[in-house]
Amino acid sequence: MKPRHFILGALLAALLQSAALGKIIYDRATLLATGQEVVLETGFVDPRDLFRGHYTSLDFPISRLDPKEFSLPDYIAYDDDLYLVLDTGSGPFATIKSISKTYPAAPQGPVLKARAKSEYAKGGRVRSRFRMAFPFDRYFAPKMRAQELEKLKKDRKLGVILALDGKGNGAIKGISIEGRKIYEEPLF
Repeated sequence: MKPRHFILGALLAALLQSAALGKIIYDRATLLATGQEVVLETGFVDPRDLFRGHYTSLDFPISRLDPKEFSLPDYIAYDDDLYLVLDTGSGPFATIKSISKTYPAAPQGPVLKARAKSEYAKGGRVRSRFRMAFPFDRYFAPKMRAQELEKLKKDRKLGVILALDGKGNGAIKGISIEGRKIYEEPLF
């Protein structure tokens, strides 16, 4: 291979990788700037990991449901995508109105995408809790900030402010305590 072709190939690869990274950053910044804000109640657990550093695991009460209290689809397999229609008018934190396996045609509120972490079959053995996970289950923070959040959880209502797009995707936009925003994620 000629050196000239090698250099052109390397430049093209670098350009494509830069463009892909730029698109990811642009999409996240756009979601944070224009997404619909929703606040979910959370608790924090401050694990420490040698390779990941300090982060705070987010513990969302809405990720654990009693199947007897909700109308769930007839069958949900482990790792199925679920779409939660949220009620934002019932208090400081959003609650679940309905759950479906497909994006609702005319949702009556913001929609949040989740992933099933347990199975459910209507008429089958019903567990006491049905579990779901969200793509934003960790909040990375510097050591001191992560430890501050861990201390705050003991006596206050903590919330995670999300920005949701029109497809159910969400990103962490900020953190609130007792309804007051204490942190806002920078766009860049």
